[in-house]
Amino acid sequence: MECDEIKCLPGMDGLLDGADHVDAHSMVGSGTVLDLASGILSYRPGWMTLLWRVRVWLLRALGQDGHAVPDRVRWTAETLPRSPGGQVGFFTVVRTDGETYWIVEGNEAHLEAALAVCGTPLPEGRSRFYAITVVRYHNLAGRVYFNIIRPFHHLVVHAAMRSVLGRAG
Repeated sequence: MECDEIKCLPGMDGLLDGADHVDAHSMVGSGTVLDLASGILSYRPGWMTLLWRVRVWLLRALGQDGHAVPDRVRWTAETLPRSPGGQVGFFTVVRTDGETYWIVEGNEAHLEAALAVCGTPLPEGRSRFYAITVVRYHNLAGRVYFNIIRPFHHLVVHAAMRSVLGRAG
């Protein structure tokens, strides 16, 4: 999916400005944007906990101390914060309409990242859902870190979307 197509999705105004990396994953399914967003953020099979531990080690090796494996939180569409400023782990809600998009940003010493979950309706009560990641590097450590974890990032986002939309579809 090209950046021009991503910019046309609901809620994406200005989100890609100054981005060093943008990726979009798309799947068709049932449910809502908030169902998908809460499912992605709650997704944590055992192999992903191992990836979190590797992340902590990698960031320390890059001189980015102060990171730990976050506690697992099970979000639902009902418990997911919707007001700007609401906290979801290390992410902060920046904007949402509660129906077609939900966008959070996280800012760390090495990079900042945004996660946008968007949906466009299709016939028969289904939607095409998108999970868009936008990354801006703050320093060389951010560039190195993200390029090392990028293949795992794609794996996690795809697996989480499939898990949620497979249950909802």
